[in-house]
Amino acid sequence: MFAAITPALAIGAAAERGRMLPCVVFIFVWATLVYDPIACWTWNPNGWVAQMGGLDFAGGTPVHISSGAAALAYAMMLGKRHGHGTPELNYRPHNVTHVIIGTVFLWFGWFGFNGGSAVGSNLRATMACVVTNLAASVGGFTWVLVDYRLERKWSAVGWCSGAIAGLVAITPGSGFVPSWAAVVFGVCAGIACNYATKMKFLLGIDDSLDIFAVHAIGGAVGNLLTYLPFSPSPLSEVIR
Repeated sequence: MFAAITPALAIGAAAERGRMLPCVVFIFVWATLVYDPIACWTWNPNGWVAQMGGLDFAGGTPVHISSGAAALAYAMMLGKRHGHGTPELNYRPHNVTHVIIGTVFLWFGWFGFNGGSAVGSNLRATMACVVTNLAASVGGFTWVLVDYRLERKWSAVGWCSGAIAGLVAITPGSGFVPSWAAVVFGVCAGIACNYATKMKFLLGIDDSLDIFAVHAIGGAVGNLLTYLPFSPSPLSEVIR
């Protein structure tokens, strides 16, 4: 299921353009040659990342960073949508209801994504669901606060983007960190991913759904924060 979900994330960057057959070929080739090795490095006990002590509970690197990087490359190769960047056409989300419904589906499914990675109905699965929900909520709040500082208005789409950023960031650490740490994950992801959405304008790449900003950057933030509770420092003892 993870191998099916990961390329589906990457294809979000190509929304509203691109042909189906090349897309299917890309998904098969990319999932086989890119996703599978990264998943093996991370989750196989003999993988080099696992051997070095890497911690990734539910796919910060194999799922989110890899799909975000693939999304950026795919969008760059496809090129921009017709008329994108011209004042005559507005490519902002046209149906906020659909955005919110999609976020609800994702948020609900993430409990299975993170909680299910415990492979059992146990305390770790429960804690993974708790921190998942908390990080998403804090990420949504953080994103809209950053937007308000810049644009002086609230946005339901911004809330949804922040919630997804929080979900992405907590994914690698969901089975390891305490509940209060999820607040830190949500705040850091909301800020980092919000500012990362500006990168596509600097790079001149039409990433339709900001997959790189939310998933690649959010996954990187989550991976870095996951290390902190386990680092050999006084902070690790406080968290334990």
